Amino acid sequence: MSIEIEFSIQAPHTDFIQPILDEFEAKHHIHVKVRLLSWDTAWSDLVKVALYNDGPDLSEVGSTWLGDLITMSALHSFVPEEINQIGKPGRFLPAAWQGCQLLDQPEVWAIPWLVGARFVFYRRDFVLRAGVDEETAFATAENFDLTLHRLQEHGVPVPWIVPTVATHITLLNAASWVWAAGGDFVSPDGKHILIAQHHAIAGLRNYFALGRFVPPALRQIKALLPDSQFLQHDDTAATVSGPWLFALLSPTLRENIGLALPPGAPFLGGSHLVIWKHSRKQDAALKLIRFLSQTEIQVQYAQRIGLLPAVVEALNEAPFSTDRLWQLAGQAVKAGRVVPITRTWGLMEDRLAAEFGAVWAELYANPQLDLVLALQRRLDPLAKRLDQVLAQA
Repeated sequence: MSIEIEFSIQAPHTDFIQPILDEFEAKHHIHVKVRLLSWDTAWSDLVKVALYNDGPDLSEVGSTWLGDLITMSALHSFVPEEINQIGKPGRFLPAAWQGCQLLDQPEVWAIPWLVGARFVFYRRDFVLRAGVDEETAFATAENFDLTLHRLQEHGVPVPWIVPTVATHITLLNAASWVWAAGGDFVSPDGKHILIAQHHAIAGLRNYFALGRFVPPALRQIKALLPDSQFLQHDDTAATVSGPWLFALLSPTLRENIGLALPPGAPFLGGSHLVIWKHSRKQDAALKLIRFLSQTEIQVQYAQRIGLLPAVVEALNEAPFSTDRLWQLAGQAVKAGRVVPITRTWGLMEDRLAAEFGAVWAELYANPQLDLVLALQRRLDPLAKRLDQVLAQA
């Protein structure tokens, strides 16, 4: 008789994963019941699992959610013998593996599954007509600003589109500008918030300054709607997004798409696999994680879902090694950087999303706003409050 385990994932349907799970069941005689969660509500669903110690045996979790789940003492910690069954840490992208541990602590709480870096999508014909060199157009914060200015001068209706309301997407996008300016979010020891310091503020100022290139009619656009704007409106020149757009590109648009790394290291996101401490079938769950970490399985599922494998060897396989866009996406994830995982990261992400939304509102109400002062006014007190929380963690 087969063992049954429950596995929660963030996906629109089971079509992509089911053939893989059927293969796993045939090999290991373990049936996997899939629970689908949407990205919009998955965090609250997972918090309930952690609070009540009831639910799936293993789950896909967003890479920035891990610290809070660790704080709730809800996760199984992988011992060295279990990690060796899956493969040594060197099998995985170093930045992705780094995101599975708290700062300066040895315990491994998750296994990297999928990765996706944020990079710049642009219409090449617009950039070329504006007389901008594609190789350097987006290479620095200064070049980025100048390129959008040139696009605007050449009559491009929508030079730039990103969310400009309260959303965590702003943090994911702006991280590259923070890192490019020499700033960071948390100190190396994980004990101090750095987002209000000079270099971080300078990077944020450079990112928010690009908001003037978003047309007034699109300045209340939310979350992932910039993806739709970019894909469906051929008057839109550039945005920041991830490889999930590849499957949605028409053949004509695909030929005209350029990709570029942002000014700093691309934000490396994605998802990890965790086993819940309450599970009574941890051995079976570990077998599934080992199966999903195989190179051929990583190749199959990652491209179906619109992300990249976390296993380095899988990035050397087609289409990641042969297709122009996937190759560039591979370069982005290899150059990518993760946010430091602390026990309060979820709280920080939530508070920053709210403050960044307020900065957008201030900027559009007053185009002459001194962004440095506005950011300092909002982020200084937030950093002090979060430092106090970190001290208690």
